[in-house]
Amino acid sequence: MTCVSCGRGEMVEARQPKVVERDGRVAVVRDVPVLVCDACGEAYLETDVAKQLDVLFRRLLDGPVDQVVGHYEHTAVA
Repeated sequence: MTCVSCGRGEMVEARQPKVVERDGRVAVVRDVPVLVCDACGEAYLETDVAKQLDVLFRRLLDGPVDQVVGHYEHTAVA
C-alpha cells in the first residue's frame, strides 16, 4: 500500500509506543501495531487497533495514578 501522506513510500508493519495525556496524567501503551511509511515515517493505526487503544487508554487513565504504562495485546481489549 502506498503512503497517503507522501505518495512515495510503502506502508510496512511495525510496533510503536503511543502516549496520551489527560488532565495532567500520562498513559503509555507499548508495542502498538501500526503501519509506517518507509519513506516519510508517517504512522497510521488501523481502525480496530484505534478502537481498542481508546478503550485501553480510558481504562488506564481512570485509575488514581499520575503515570501508567500498559502493553498492547490484541486479545486483551475487546
